[in-house]
Amino acid sequence: MGKFIVIEGPDGTGKSTVINGLKETLPRDLRVKYFREPGGSYVGEKIRNILLDNDTVIEPETEALLFAAMRCENYSMLKKDLPKYDLIIADRFLPSSIAYQGGGLALGMERVEDLNDFCLHGYRPDLTIYLMLDFKEGLRRIESERGFDRLEMRNESFHRAVFRGYEKLSRGRNSKVVNAAMNKEKVLEEVRQYILELIKEEEA
Repeated sequence: MGKFIVIEGPDGTGKSTVINGLKETLPRDLRVKYFREPGGSYVGEKIRNILLDNDTVIEPETEALLFAAMRCENYSMLKKDLPKYDLIIADRFLPSSIAYQGGGLALGMERVEDLNDFCLHGYRPDLTIYLMLDFKEGLRRIESERGFDRLEMRNESFHRAVFRGYEKLSRGRNSKVVNAAMNKEKVLEEVRQYILELIKEEEA
């Protein structure tokens, strides 16, 4: 059975950059599958288009339910594909919903976690790596590189609440924290080492 690893963190911390780096630097003999959230499946990508559309106005509860519906599809994929791969690595997963909808939109972190467990039934990743960076710096990075999507353009109080949610989540079980203020090479190497350590533990 393969291991499920999630790369998490607030906006602008470099998650996608790390994922791209892992594709180039993890050992070639590893069977690795990658997916992203929102997205990850045909249905998930359709939901992604709704969630990130700058012209879409969505109630907080609707947003939480759309993310949960997408995650149901991804959980089904994980059950099917984990036996076929050594690693499945996700760019975001459940912690994003807990931090963004639970914390940022003030729906309640436990409430959003319970909503997702309607499908996940308590399933959690083998390792979650949190890339942590002051939320203001993360937003500055995004603004300078590409501009904001619908979720990213929310106000400062929203992003502060998201950051606090991530601080709490990053202290959880099977979690590691990486300082995303370091240069990209150091961030990638630290993430890579945590993944290789997990593989070694499995082989021991």
